[in-house]
Amino acid sequence: MGNVVKIVGTGPGHPDHTTPRALQAIREAQVLVGGRRLLRDFARPHQKCCVIDKNLTAVLEFILNQALDKNIAVLVSGDPGFFSIARYLKTRLNWVEFEYIPGISSVQYMFAKLQEPWQEVPFYSMHGRQVENLGKWADSAPVVALLTGGKWSPQAIAQSLLGQMRDLRVAIGLNLSYPDEKVFYTTLTALAEDGLDYKNSVMVIFNANGF
Repeated sequence: MGNVVKIVGTGPGHPDHTTPRALQAIREAQVLVGGRRLLRDFARPHQKCCVIDKNLTAVLEFILNQALDKNIAVLVSGDPGFFSIARYLKTRLNWVEFEYIPGISSVQYMFAKLQEPWQEVPFYSMHGRQVENLGKWADSAPVVALLTGGKWSPQAIAQSLLGQMRDLRVAIGLNLSYPDEKVFYTTLTALAEDGLDYKNSVMVIFNANGF
């Protein structure tokens, strides 16, 4: 392929938090690749689109089948370097030239809402993962952050952790950057019994006093 494939970080969710450089790359693209929500928010009628779903091989084939002179942008939530499809694409298309355009991650946004530093906070994504020793990992630092998803809802995480460690204070960020966002503090015990839907949220666990 002749052109650079741009992997564009679109930010935490709402287009208001997408950087001007990312918006320019999206506008200039003739071909957009991304999840359904991102294509819904950013695609224009003249742009050819491919939805990223579970069939990642089809996404690779779609990109390779584009003409050499096409301007292609792959849209990712947050930042390309933070739990995105970017590594998968670079590994399997290692002869293709890529450009990363950074974005604001949901974790950055969450800590801004909490007004807490995050430079020493370990992060982990629960999307599609089988996690062993979750309690040991969660207790590894004064503050840890999790991207929840799939079967690992905040409630499921809280239930698992309560079998391994003491009750702790946590913060949940739901629908971050959208008008209906919700950021609140709770505890593992209260969260384990909470029946509301908090899927695909950011969860911050506090192991130290003073937070």
